[in-house]
Amino acid sequence: MPEAALPAELILRQLMKDRPDQVVAAALAARRAVLKSAGECCELIYETYCISDAFSFTGKLGQSFIHIATYAGHVNVGFSRGTELDDPEGLLEGTGKLIRHVRIGSLSDLKKAPFKRLIDAAVAQGHQMAEKKGGSVPARVTVNRSAK
Repeated sequence: MPEAALPAELILRQLMKDRPDQVVAAALAARRAVLKSAGECCELIYETYCISDAFSFTGKLGQSFIHIATYAGHVNVGFSRGTELDDPEGLLEGTGKLIRHVRIGSLSDLKKAPFKRLIDAAVAQGHQMAEKKGGSVPARVTVNRSAK
């Protein structure tokens, strides 16, 4: 995977140029919320059937703690070990073995305290995963663009 030569937000904006403005705004606001909680971490940007921005302290996709999936009409914030998170408000959706997500309906969803608590808890999981795998690596952005 090639390393990003441009800032991550600019890369994401380029990849999402065909998305509605409100979807782009929600995806970028979700990214800022994750980075505010996580601080320095690696971003792994993938272009497949959606635009995915995964966050890891080890630089490995399999050890990501949160990902933001931007579709044509909406944004999901995915929690890689969501089944292990405390979610008394019932925000998390999904039926997978580990992953759960929150569908972002509006920018105000990102500002709610329960959502912020989920992000903080997932960041703590990410730090724990990194410790078990030998520690964190320096922050970097990696981009994998699919051939369309």
